[in-house]
Amino acid sequence: MATPVPEPKRKRGSTAPASCSSPTPLAAALSVFDKAARELGLDTQERLKILNTGRSLYFTLLKEADPVLDVDRRDRLGYFLAIYELAGRLVGSAPGWLRAPNSSAVFGGRPPLARMLGGRMEDLLATLTYLKGAYGGWA
Repeated sequence: MATPVPEPKRKRGSTAPASCSSPTPLAAALSVFDKAARELGLDTQERLKILNTGRSLYFTLLKEADPVLDVDRRDRLGYFLAIYELAGRLVGSAPGWLRAPNSSAVFGGRPPLARMLGGRMEDLLATLTYLKGAYGGWA
């Protein structure tokens, strides 16, 4: 009977072997982010601005089965996904709401997406806070 050969250990953040069937939660979240960004029609520069990351890092992270993000980028990713989900729940179309002008003082007559693309964490948090309030604070 042959002794099984152990798989080589991989460094954190490296690409998973082909036998790995499911991505980590962070890899799945990045995939959902990319899909939502495509649905919104965001170009690469806009995606980079929301996550506050560079181009090569962004595309590397999308390929990795076990990506590593710092706290700032994890927060940005989480805020964006929460905004996208809540907007979809409230109006049925996250892209429609995010791209439509909004008369709330938070957005100053501009679309919420324009505020989100301001590049600051505060812009994402203000949008999420607005939606949570509109959802009754239970989001």
